[in-house]
Amino acid sequence: MLQITHHEKVPGHPHRWHVHVHGREKPIVVELPPEERQNLDMSDQDIHNLLPTALQRREEDNRDDTLPNDDDQDVAWDAPVRVYQTHFMA
Repeated sequence: MLQITHHEKVPGHPHRWHVHVHGREKPIVVELPPEERQNLDMSDQDIHNLLPTALQRREEDNRDDTLPNDDDQDVAWDAPVRVYQTHFMA
């Protein structure tokens, strides 16, 4: 389970966040693709507030995948971790 300490919007990028995880030096770059954003009936603030939950759900849904939460793996700026509308739904 990810231990998210905090997250912040990436300035100038409306669909990206830096998510800081306990024990990881660099933040994870997370993106909600614009076409997925359009399908969510939520405010930008609601999405921002729920982003840690969505990322946790993504990790739970992809147990066979490796979410970069350790120092051996890096997330490139041009290949962020993507969350989708289904990760925001209860």
